[in-house]
This record gives sequence, structure tokens and C-alpha cells, in this order.
Amino acid sequence: MKKLIYLLVIAIFTSCSSPMDNKYSDATLESDLKAIRDANSLDSTEINLLAMYFVRAKLLNESIDGKSYNEILQQAKVLKQQQEEEERIQKELAEKAKKEEDARIARLKEAIIVSIFDKGYTEYEYQEYITYKFAFENKTNKEITAFTGQIVFTDLFDKEIKSLNLTYDDGVKANSVKNFSATTDYNQFKDEDQLLKSKNLKQIKLVWKPEKILFSDGTTLE
Repeated sequence: MKKLIYLLVIAIFTSCSSPMDNKYSDATLESDLKAIRDANSLDSTEINLLAMYFVRAKLLNESIDGKSYNEILQQAKVLKQQQEEEERIQKELAEKAKKEEDARIARLKEAIIVSIFDKGYTEYEYQEYITYKFAFENKTNKEITAFTGQIVFTDLFDKEIKSLNLTYDDGVKANSVKNFSATTDYNQFKDEDQLLKSKNLKQIKLVWKPEKILFSDGTTLE
């Protein structure tokens, strides 16, 4: 009778055992993983989690010897949840920052509008230049002393061609428009210069990204 009970207990434990209960060891890893696959103990997502956790442990020189594969899988799931939460928080912060930046630029664009009404090319004393004629419109009731920002030229599909930093400190009176001529060096070996030179105004867009505006009354918009 005792022998029968013993055999039943052994049979129960044997039938209930799983490859996932095995302890991790470098020496038996290959055979353990084969047993886990053969037993269909895990789905593809869980297998990937285990694999990624093994790689992480190796990179961090973190010992997982003696832990069962079940324990390792649970740790991998917890780590995955933590990573997803961090990614969610980072995404929310990035979206918030973008909204704030878009709102900031919109406020500055309401104050000063930059447009281009002529673009050309010239040579002078063996130097080559791209020429521009801009119009600055002060939309406020205050005189602008100076402003700075970035001009981005794009094609009609909004693909960037070339960007320019712009700082202007000759003032623009309240509710008025002021024209401004400028040049940039032309480098025939730069694709962006070649492309910008070849386009006429109907083939490009100007994107104005203002950074800071100084007013004559001492106030600042940025």
C-alpha cells in the first residue's frame, strides 16, 4: 500500500512538472529551451520576452543562475510593463512639448511675418551668391527693435531644401512692412545650394520659425 501511494505521488509530481520549473543554467540552457518549445509552454510573445531578458542579463552582467524559467519570465513581464510605462510618459511629454512649441511659434508669427518676393543668383569678384529679397511685416501696435529666427525653404511637398538663420536689428515700425535684401554664399558642390538656385519662387515654400522678438518699449516675445 505504501509503495502504491509513493508511486502515485511520484506520478503526480512528474505529470505536473514543467520545463518552465527548471532552474536556469548556461550549461543546460539549450536543452531547457528545446524542452520548453517541445512542451508548447509559451507563446511567441513570451518566448521573445525570455530571449530579450537573457540578452539584457548578459549585457548587464546580471546573474540569473538558480532562477526558474517561470521566475525569469515574470521578471521579464514586469520589466516590459515598466518600459511601456516609461515610453508612454516620454511620449506624453514629447507631445506636450510639441504643443507648447507650436503655440509659442504661432504667437511670434502673429507679431512678425516674414515672406520672400524675389530670389536670384549673382557673381561678384569671383564669388557666387544666392540673393534674396524679404518683406518683414510687423503686425503689432509696437515698434520692433530686432528679431531672430530661422527661415526654412522647402519644395512643394514640404521637403526641406535649405535653412537659414536670420537676425534683423534695423527695426520695423508698428503696423508696417519693411523690405530687406540678403545674400548667402553659393557652393556648387552642395546639393542644397544647387537645388535652391534652380527653383523659382513658385516651386518653393518659405517656413518662418521665429525665436525671439525685441520691442522698443523694452518688452520681449519669445
